[in-house]
This record gives sequence, structure tokens and C-alpha cells, in this order.
Amino acid sequence: MQEEVADPTELPAAPVDAVGKVESFGIEYIPDENRHSRPRNLLWILFGGSMTFGIIVIGWVPVSLGLGWWASASAIVVGSAIGATLMAPMGLLGLRSGSNNPVASGAHFGALGRMIGSALGITADIVFAALCIWAAGEVLARSVVRIFGIESQAVTVALLIVAYALVAVVMTIIAVLGHANMVTFTKWMVPTAGTIMIVYVFVASKNFDPSYAGGDYVLGSFWPTWILGMLACAGTVNSYGPYVGDWTRHISTKKYPPRHSVAAAWVGGFFGMGGAFMFGAYTAVTFKDPLNAYATEFANNVPYWFLFFALYLAFIPGTAQAVINIYNMGLDFSSIVPGISRVRATIYLSMVSTALVFVGAFYQQLSAIVSSYLAILIVLGAPWSVINLIGYFNNRGYYDPDSLQVYNRGQMGGRYWSSAGLNHRAVIAWISAVSVGMLFVNTGWYVGPGARLFDGADFGFIVSTSVAATVYLMFLKLNPEPAYNFGPEGARIASAPPERYGEFMPIQEMDMSKVRWRIG
Repeated sequence: MQEEVADPTELPAAPVDAVGKVESFGIEYIPDENRHSRPRNLLWILFGGSMTFGIIVIGWVPVSLGLGWWASASAIVVGSAIGATLMAPMGLLGLRSGSNNPVASGAHFGALGRMIGSALGITADIVFAALCIWAAGEVLARSVVRIFGIESQAVTVALLIVAYALVAVVMTIIAVLGHANMVTFTKWMVPTAGTIMIVYVFVASKNFDPSYAGGDYVLGSFWPTWILGMLACAGTVNSYGPYVGDWTRHISTKKYPPRHSVAAAWVGGFFGMGGAFMFGAYTAVTFKDPLNAYATEFANNVPYWFLFFALYLAFIPGTAQAVINIYNMGLDFSSIVPGISRVRATIYLSMVSTALVFVGAFYQQLSAIVSSYLAILIVLGAPWSVINLIGYFNNRGYYDPDSLQVYNRGQMGGRYWSSAGLNHRAVIAWISAVSVGMLFVNTGWYVGPGARLFDGADFGFIVSTSVAATVYLMFLKLNPEPAYNFGPEGARIASAPPERYGEFMPIQEMDMSKVRWRIG
């Protein structure tokens, strides 16, 4: 009897993550044999993706708050170090779980509680993508205005609209193509945009005054204002924590030790993003009006011949950073709404970010909005990162991919379902941390009662991370998680004996109409 041969057309398509093709991976588990990235790609993403006005402008924030050059520089160094230290270890979740960080956080927050991480990632991505579109479009349009000597305000506004739309379209196309294309795109930024930035450091040196003392402090005195500027930098770097796993999940743990990825992420966060911040502060000090909108002043202050380089710096690198945000955003949104693909989620949310740009592009208090948002973001994001890192330590890096993916498949149960999909230990610790931390925040618009006790100094970040660590560790020690949540080596801190919780809930289908939206 002749043996039947399977029809090749019926075999499942091989997963795709290649340059020039649309990535087929969504938030599902990526087996180690299908991971073709490497730790050095984290450097390309964090260095190349930071050489853009959307990130550079964060370095202008301390200057815009009234700080002088040395105060701004110290705020950038400290903030970048804090942010990188919180962000880099978060890459371990993607490495070990084979999925993105919000999905991996389900091992600690519960299969549904992991949506906290998705919401944090989406919120940060929308704002940063909009900031990239605004900054790139602004420099692009105003450089054209100077090159051609355009004086009409109506034409200038029209050029701004076209520039915003152009950046948005290009970034969406590349983000839809996916991870491999994003890495390749950011690789090109380092030798090109990096060279342009270094050249301009020398070009602007004749106008640089290291003794620049700053202006009036936004928060009335030095230390509260310095802390706000420092938190803007720390919050920006740390905001990558929820989605650094989007990149590390493509790195094989068999080929590359996890410590290499963590080290690469830290170097990229501190030197890559921190270097871009420093360029922003340095150039801002050379402007005629350092306190005015950065993108506008940059286009108005550079030499005429440099405007042609500014066009490149605004458009190509600006698009690269926006691509990173939009790509991450698409993954996070598809993890909340499993009925929508990564590609469609990417397109929808890029439209939202672009709309946000058109709404706020002409608002004059941009620096106040950005600094306030980043001060609040780190109070929300840092406790989430700390809880996940403690959870990672406790479970020795063990994740059950099948149980992490139950919600994405329209199911319930598994090791991490806990109570109604929420692990009360992490959820209560995070809510407590944010609630207490917000009492110590000072954004200039909102001053918490705790901040008033310290003459307006913002200690929200320190308080929120301390509360998160304390409450979560107490839960893990006094009310430990079931033994079935851990791997063969068990928990590092504590685990409940098997007879206390029994077996975990079997994975089963559920009525998804009650727990998720359906789109299309």
C-alpha cells in the first residue's frame, strides 16, 4: 500500500520575521528555534531609535523648566541611570516567557491582571509616538520654510500638516512590517544621524555657554525643579520597561546568556537615550531662546547650510523612533483585544497618535504637559516593573507559556488564573504603590500633600517603588503563591504547600463576549 504524502499546501506557514516582509508573530509564544535576534540588536534599537527629536526633546525639558546647563546635565545623568536600571532587567521577562512583557506579567498579576502592563505600555507609546511625529514634523516643516524663505503663515501651517501626515504614514508602514525591519531601520540611524549630531555639536560650540544659569524655576526653587527634570529623563527610559520584552523575545536563550541582553539594554538606555537627552540640553543652551519650543528653535537657530541635514535628521530618524512606539503599541493593544491582529492594531493606534498631534501641536505649554506626564508615568510604571522583577526573582525565571496565553486563545484557567484572572498580591501592591506615590507628586499643576511637606520636592517615584516592593514582598512571605506556579526548583522566597490550593484550574473555553471586545 502506497504511503500518503501530506499536501505541502496544507502545512502551517513558517513564521516570518525578515527584512522586507510582514512579521507574522503577534503576542503568541515564540519557540527558541524561531528566535533569530541577538543582544546587540538592543543597542541598535536604543541608540538608533533615540537619535530623533522625539527623544532629544526630553533633554530640553530640564532646561525649559528653568535649570542651567550643569543642573540639566546632572539631572539627565541621574535620571538616565535610574531609568536604565529599572528598564534593563525587564528584558528577562521576554527572554524567559517567549512573549512580550505585559503577557509575561500575567505570571505575577494574573492572566487578566497583566492588562495593567498593556495599558501602561499603550499609554506611553501613544504619547511618545505623538511626540515623535510632532517634533519630526515641526523641524521638517520649519526647515523647509527657512530654505525657501516662506513668510506666509497659512503656507507654514499647511506644511506642518503635510509633514505630520508624512511622518505618520512612513512610521506606520515600517511598524506594520515588524521587528526585523525595525531593527534594520534603526541600524541605519547610528552612522547617519549619529554623524550629523556629532557634527552639529562642533557647529554649535561657538554659541555654547557652560555657565548658562537657566531661567525662573518652574516649581519655585531649585531642588523640586531639578527632581522634576530628572524624573522626565528617568520616566522616559523606564517607560521602555513594559515593552523591552517585545525585542528580547526574539533572542535565543540557548545562544546568548540572558545577562548579555540585560547589559545591552542598560547600555542602550543610559548611553543611547541619555546621550540623546544630553544633545537636547546642549543644543537648547545654544538657542537664542532656550525656553521656547525646542523643535521650533532648532530649525530657527541652525546655520542655513545645516538645514538640509536637519531635514534628514527630522524625517528619517524621527520616523525610526515613532516606529518603535507604534510597533510596541500594536502588540500591547492586540494583547488586550485578542480579536484584532498586530497589523490592524498598529494601523488603528498610529491614527490615534497622529490625531493627538493635530490636537496638541499648537498648544504653547508643551514642556509642562510632557514633564507632568512623565512624572506621573514613572509613578505608575516603576512599581509595575519592581513587582515583576521581584516576581521573576521569586519564580527563578520560570514561566509556563501555555498558561500565559490562555486569554489570548479565548480560554480561562491555567497556573496563573488565580482568582477571576487576578493575582491579588501583585494587583494590591501596585494599586497601593500608585495611590501612596501620587500623594508625593509635584507636576507643577498638581502638588500632592506629601510633596508639600518637602517644600514641593517630588518623591512620588521613590515612595511608589518602596511601597510596591514592601507590600508585594509581605504578600509573598505571609500569603505565598501556590507551589504549582513555580518550576522544578520551587520558589526563592516562599510557596504554599500543594494541599492548601490543590491543583490549578484546568484550561477551558470561556464566553469571550463577557471579557473582551470583538473588532471586525
